[in-house]
Amino acid sequence: MSPTIVLVTVGSLGDLHPFIAVGLALRARGARVIVACAEEYRAKVERAGLAFRAVRPSFDDIQNDTGMDREQITRAVLSRSDFLLRRVIMPHVRASYEDMLDILADADGMLTSSLAFGARLAAERRKVPWIGVVLQPLMFLSAFDPPQIPGAEWLSGLLRRLGPGVSRPVLHLFMRALEPQLAPVRALRLALGLPPDRRNPLFEGQFSALGAIGLYSRVLGEVRADYPTPTVIVGFAGFDSHDGSPSALQPTLAQFLSAGAPPLVFTLGSLIVHSPGTFFQESLAAARRLERRAVLLVGEQGMASHARFASAQVHVCAYAPHSLLFPRASAIVHQGGIGTLGQALRSGRPHLVVPYYADQVDNARRAQRLGVARVLLPKHYAERTAARELAALCDEAHYASRAAEVGLELGAEEGAAHAARFALERFAMERFAS
Repeated sequence: MSPTIVLVTVGSLGDLHPFIAVGLALRARGARVIVACAEEYRAKVERAGLAFRAVRPSFDDIQNDTGMDREQITRAVLSRSDFLLRRVIMPHVRASYEDMLDILADADGMLTSSLAFGARLAAERRKVPWIGVVLQPLMFLSAFDPPQIPGAEWLSGLLRRLGPGVSRPVLHLFMRALEPQLAPVRALRLALGLPPDRRNPLFEGQFSALGAIGLYSRVLGEVRADYPTPTVIVGFAGFDSHDGSPSALQPTLAQFLSAGAPPLVFTLGSLIVHSPGTFFQESLAAARRLERRAVLLVGEQGMASHARFASAQVHVCAYAPHSLLFPRASAIVHQGGIGTLGQALRSGRPHLVVPYYADQVDNARRAQRLGVARVLLPKHYAERTAARELAALCDEAHYASRAAEVGLELGAEEGAAHAARFALERFAMERFAS
């Protein structure tokens, strides 16, 4: 009998797309797959051919609860370090738990992203085995590979030099500092009568005894001694369709790409694009200073204000599949979200990372250490500085050669297939043991 596997993800497209890819790989291996996430993603998931179940909060729920629109929410996430957990995630943990109780009624296993707190509590209640899926190295919070912690980048470099004996207590203090924001998870656990769990719900508490899947490339980080046992780093899981159907470039974009030299590509992913500030204006000015063609991915809402930038040398569109666009770029400028970073690494093209918050800071430094990217903080991003960094990327041959090497290595990865195989094996072992 085919197992029913539920995939639960919370977040932006960078969180959703890898789970769709894994879901398709699980389905190819005979599993019945349900993707559980925000209502707004229903059409994309179903068009990709997977069953969908809605889990609160939806984006409408978040806007109603906060009294903010998407631009205001994005600005708050970027400017207030506690906003995402306190105002976006925690007020809906119980609702998410209640939704997942029903969804998991007949499930044989569950895969969860890091912010799926309610889903993991529901799995405990239902006694459904689960495996935590980590999309970026930061979320392992390893003392042997200390991440770049936003706002304390200097400390991260120091910890790398001093080693795990010093890193471990410092990272423990970091987790302790987050505990007040996670209090609703512990309160719900207590109210449900679930066994006490002293682990931090965001970090160690996202994992079960079945282990963990690192759904990113090993070029960003290997398994460390303090990771859950077992952990597998399987590679990126590629999926970047705009609407869930097979990916394709818009004809106008394809014509633009074919009409001249490879352009610079500028993107802010699916979240920060809601509050881009002057990013696209400065990017366009930098491209003009360098006398290079450019593609601006400005999001659906950004088309009204940015479409006027289009010209014979500049193509402006809401979105384009990164897997098809990035390999045709001369260089890529992006925010460092793990989904965008994975596609940039796969493309074999050098990139400039402009990290805004959270894991983007750590992702950016890892790409820099790989030798494929340069990093420019948003507060320093302007025409002159962006042009300087892009000139170095495009003119110094070692960036292009190293990026091509990494792209070839990632091109051989089959992250979704490996993740699906590992999950099914672990769930089968759990069923046999019980």
